[in-house]
Amino acid sequence: MSDRYVDYMTRLEGEVHRLNEQFEIFTENIGYILHPSITSVLLPAPSTPHIADIGTGTGIFLVRLHQTYPSAVLDGFDISSTLYPPPESLPPNVTLAIRDVKQPFPEEMHGKYDVVHLRLLVTAMLPEEWEPTVRNVSTLLKPGGFLQWEECDFTTCSHLRGGVSSRVETARSMANAFINALRERFEYGWNTLPGHMEAAGLTSVITDMLSSDRVPSTRERLTTITMSLAFRWARMMTERKAPGSMSADEVNRLEKEAYDDIKSGCYIRYNIYVICGRKPL
Repeated sequence: MSDRYVDYMTRLEGEVHRLNEQFEIFTENIGYILHPSITSVLLPAPSTPHIADIGTGTGIFLVRLHQTYPSAVLDGFDISSTLYPPPESLPPNVTLAIRDVKQPFPEEMHGKYDVVHLRLLVTAMLPEEWEPTVRNVSTLLKPGGFLQWEECDFTTCSHLRGGVSSRVETARSMANAFINALRERFEYGWNTLPGHMEAAGLTSVITDMLSSDRVPSTRERLTTITMSLAFRWARMMTERKAPGSMSADEVNRLEKEAYDDIKSGCYIRYNIYVICGRKPL
């Protein structure tokens, strides 16, 4: 299994806090965990829903979903278990396992799930991998099951000033460097998933688009979390002695300046896309 996530990201312990907080901020701005078109079908159903989270990371999606669906079967899969919490800390209906989303799932998993969910896999995806991955995860759906996938358009990310005297220059510069390094990956997914879902035979494909700062009170936290990504990447490039990488001292200096920008009122904005499709009955 090839873990492309670690090309630019890390699976260190500190990632657990960042990913969990990022999940909470994103969910607050999106306004739901599962799209209303999905919950309107699930909630009246008398049977226990089977829900899978692919690229589950820390399992936070399933832990939160347990609060709404305490009797559901909640299965999480990721290419690495490094960020998984201890099994004894999970709700009894949550199970985490290792699985590569880009490889065919075993036949016994086909047609098993009412909902398959994925969020922010973009850093782990090459342009040519999106379509076969959508086809692959679609095999997990029961007839009438839903696929929900959230991605972001980071290519049009803006750093804005919240006050007259807010500074944005360093935060904007570092974020742009990070985005440009991953531009080949960031240019896909958010805009190609609807077509890939239709090509995989899913119907009623819808896209819900919203601003990352729809809830203004989340702006500082989201900007801080996103900026931490840029500096994790910068430090990784420094450690690998990548061409054009900065010295450790320079990274430290710019990090202080960038967080000073955020404290002065600089905040980030980009579009979040929630794409849903349904397997025909």
